[in-house]
Amino acid sequence: MSLLFNFKTFVFGLFVYYTTYLHYYKCPSLTPIVELENKILHPLSNQHSILCELVNGGIEKAEPYVKQAHTFLDNNVHSHPLFIEYKIEEYIQCAHNRFSTYIYPLVHQLYEFTDVAETRVYDEVTAYYKQAEEFVHGKLKQD
Repeated sequence: MSLLFNFKTFVFGLFVYYTTYLHYYKCPSLTPIVELENKILHPLSNQHSILCELVNGGIEKAEPYVKQAHTFLDNNVHSHPLFIEYKIEEYIQCAHNRFSTYIYPLVHQLYEFTDVAETRVYDEVTAYYKQAEEFVHGKLKQD
């Protein structure tokens, strides 16, 4: 049972990572000119365009709920005297600045590695598929 839970957790984590990879790294780089250039150079850009549309559609659907959450936080948490007294907003900004300084460059390198690995895996799988297709069609022609 725990193995199944670990597998589900792994798949969910992979899904979340790939979604963030698309949203923060791949989708902003897909302008129409870049899309045209990538379609000529590599066929994966078509799949990226479709996935970026899905991710952006999901973000648009979640936007009203995010606004409600921000309104709730502004009304009930950020205006609370303890939040103001202990200067929590400054801690949040400090954490954000440290993330931008130390963590984000590593995440960006991971996204670059994912981009290269994704292209490499696609090329390898396509080559194996072509070999299998030629093998099957060769066997059928001989029979």
